[in-house]
Amino acid sequence: MGSLFCILTIMCALPREPEKPLYFTILTVASIILLLANWILAIIEYPSLPSVIPSHFNSIGTVDGYSNKVTVFLLPSVASFTLLILLLVAGQLNPMREARILKVIGFLTALLFLLIEVFLLYAAKTGHTPQHFYLVFMLSGIMVIYPFIEMIVDRKRQK
Repeated sequence: MGSLFCILTIMCALPREPEKPLYFTILTVASIILLLANWILAIIEYPSLPSVIPSHFNSIGTVDGYSNKVTVFLLPSVASFTLLILLLVAGQLNPMREARILKVIGFLTALLFLLIEVFLLYAAKTGHTPQHFYLVFMLSGIMVIYPFIEMIVDRKRQK
């Protein structure tokens, strides 16, 4: 939770650039809300988790690794650090396209970490493989393909 407050403090201290569009702020706030949801979910569910929980899934969504239940806080921690870096870098970029790409990637990253956390908690509580695990791969694919689509669209706009 401390890392979330660190993100908010740093973001508030950064100078605001009036030329940045409104959706930059919307994406940032949405990313932080997803990150908060990840932390809240981990904190609320922690007491009811078994002492050993799934910590890794193979490519078809079957659990193939287990860890102590404290690892439920690993995903929100990594998500906080990743989002902090993405938002700080995006805030310093001047070209709008690159900043937009990083803002969208930051949002998708926060969503991906939350999705994985939900699947991890589901598998821990039920002992079953999550049915919609393919969503993790779809979201990961979108995160990889999105910057290339942005570049292609940008080139077509310039012609």
